[in-house]
Amino acid sequence: MPFLMRLLQLLAALLMLRLLLRFVAAFVRGLTSPDAAASRGDAGATDLVRDRVCNTFVPRKSALRAQLGGHEEYFCSAACRDKALALLKAS
Repeated sequence: MPFLMRLLQLLAALLMLRLLLRFVAAFVRGLTSPDAAASRGDAGATDLVRDRVCNTFVPRKSALRAQLGGHEEYFCSAACRDKALALLKAS
């Protein structure tokens, strides 16, 4: 019986150690991820692109995209994208 009790204690200790290591790894991963860097305001963490219609800068991840003149353009809104597409069709 004492052997079984010791074995259960060892298994519980190993389980706790594994949980602790996973927590530390997740914490470190969170500190080094690009999203975490962006939320802390680190310079260069967010890649910005310019909307050529209204000249605003938008994060590349959230910008709307369209193929114009053989290359990809980025827009802050559907209205700006539609305006650029209309200008392209008019010319």
